[in-house]
Amino acid sequence: MTSQNKALIAAIVALALAIAATVGARLWLAADSSATVTAPLDAACDLQAGPCSSAIPGGGRIKLSIAPHPIPLLRPIKLTVTVEGLDARMVEVDFIGVDMNMGYNRHPLKVQNDGHYSGEATLPVCITGRMAWQASVIVTTGKIKVIAPFRFITSHD
Repeated sequence: MTSQNKALIAAIVALALAIAATVGARLWLAADSSATVTAPLDAACDLQAGPCSSAIPGGGRIKLSIAPHPIPLLRPIKLTVTVEGLDARMVEVDFIGVDMNMGYNRHPLKVQNDGHYSGEATLPVCITGRMAWQASVIVTTGKIKVIAPFRFITSHD
């Protein structure tokens, strides 16, 4: 075997290993990650007035209800979520302050029956009095994570 043949064989082996490593890495990353789909925010929705729902791009719907009204601070609130057209494995509601960081405030919900989930949360009080919140319903399926954002305003007059 000539040195040219040895060099050619070494180059082919190196190329085959590089291709195998690339394919393996892509398969590993694809199996380990899940896509996230975020529904558009409906500015007309007012959770203080009643339940709101959001159509999910690609199909499905998420409905969120918070009680009592007006939505209180520092007292338990009841969260009710209805999921349609998605194979929900886990449902959570994450509350964030729109204009102020209020810390980690995510609440897992329990399944009540097919497509219906509920739980409780308590919103912290804000020193400014009036507070804009975003409640993001997070639905985890076997393949994707779906996020439906809803906004509302609280005050502690």
